[in-house]
Amino acid sequence: MPKIRINSQVLTFNNIYYVDSTKGLDTNNGSISSPFLTVNYAVSKCATTGDAIFALAGTHNVTRIAGTYDSGGLWDDNKAISFIGEKGKTIFVCDGTKHSGRDTHCIMFKNAGTKAYQITFDYSVGNRTNNYSTSICGIGDAVTRGEVINCLFKIISPNPNFSYSNAGTSITKFTNCTFDVTTNFVGSYSGSNGITLENCVTNFSFYSEGIKKNIYDKVSFNPKYHVTNLNENVLDIGIYSGDFNWTLGRSLLHSNNKAYSLEFTDIWYNTKMTSDTSPSPLMASASRIYGTAYPAWKAFDNELTTSWLSLGNTNEWLTIDLGTRKQIDSISIQGVSSAITTSYLTTATPKNMRLQGSNDNIVWDDLHVSTNLSWTKEEIKTFSFPVKKYQYIRIFVETNNGAPYIGISEVRVGFSGNGMAEYEMNFLSIQNFVNYGKPLFSKLNQAIGTKNYILQEGTVSEHEQGFWIKKLGKKPLSISFD
Repeated sequence: MPKIRINSQVLTFNNIYYVDSTKGLDTNNGSISSPFLTVNYAVSKCATTGDAIFALAGTHNVTRIAGTYDSGGLWDDNKAISFIGEKGKTIFVCDGTKHSGRDTHCIMFKNAGTKAYQITFDYSVGNRTNNYSTSICGIGDAVTRGEVINCLFKIISPNPNFSYSNAGTSITKFTNCTFDVTTNFVGSYSGSNGITLENCVTNFSFYSEGIKKNIYDKVSFNPKYHVTNLNENVLDIGIYSGDFNWTLGRSLLHSNNKAYSLEFTDIWYNTKMTSDTSPSPLMASASRIYGTAYPAWKAFDNELTTSWLSLGNTNEWLTIDLGTRKQIDSISIQGVSSAITTSYLTTATPKNMRLQGSNDNIVWDDLHVSTNLSWTKEEIKTFSFPVKKYQYIRIFVETNNGAPYIGISEVRVGFSGNGMAEYEMNFLSIQNFVNYGKPLFSKLNQAIGTKNYILQEGTVSEHEQGFWIKKLGKKPLSISFD
């Protein structure tokens, strides 16, 4: 029987269907070499019980449009399915702006055997404000069930809450989950007493309903969603704890009275900007803008239906100030959206373009130069280059494809994690060495370890990210941190 390995845990299924949101086809057979395109189609191919869907790294729109009360997010069709993603890399979009039904939800599991592992849920409720219309769990007049394990929820809602179930008490358990919300949770409309939160955290406050075990609110996250004001591994909370935690190979080093944990990483530094100067310390600017409706920050708001438009069509630029120097090796750009224009959908996009980096906003280095770019649809192009550290990133468009202006709907700047990146610990402690490094050590003023290894991203082993491990012929002379 096929298996999926997550850390030290091995899960066995009758069938495993793979989904690739960029290269798959729903006419494929769903194997690792012939994946489906959409999660919703994979659900239709699953048996009543015992199957799994492995969603490969990427953004998957799982928004289900069914009816007034039961449209929304991830749907299991009352089958005991396991949804599994790649840690920090598999994103399920549950977009309430995609339908006009009264309600929109994120978790829509009818079967008690359904589980979701290590998925990032990007959940937006649109313009809905009532708690029965915006709950995380809900299926119209049905009861939500199942378990969500080691998942991250990024929720855009004026009143985040957990349950709408007029048919009875929901029986949904969230284990080792992290909730990134924009305001405090409010009381659910109905069915909330069956919601269980165990080892979960949020940056605002949970509401006093349901069953709560070892939960913490008002916590702070770094860009990777490590909790920065609590030691989450010791407390056993959030996505970095438990059997299915997101932490991979670990090695703790000590240098200049600071401890560093080296981890595989995939960081995108841009957040949801709401103006040219917020959230701090991000700042967006542009050479010119077309009127007042298309400012620079619209290209950094994580909303594909908005856009920066330039006043001209040659030698225009768009800049993001990341606040501090960041390690980057890739930039993703989506051309202008059809929500902005249809007649200039492909011609407003960059043709000849320079991606540039700077640390003083004066001298600019070329990171990537593109010529004769063509955009046949609303697509995202990713440009990679050798790893650098910059505070300012600029998209300099020399020419577009013929429109009167230049349009860019979304820009993301990141470090793709082709190797290991350092994560600075908050403080030194024996427990940190136990959790993040080798538990046996003699001194705290030197690198820990009796063997020397090189770790690099390797091939997938039993459908889990693994590492090739190679023993060095001799000890390195030094380790430095920039």
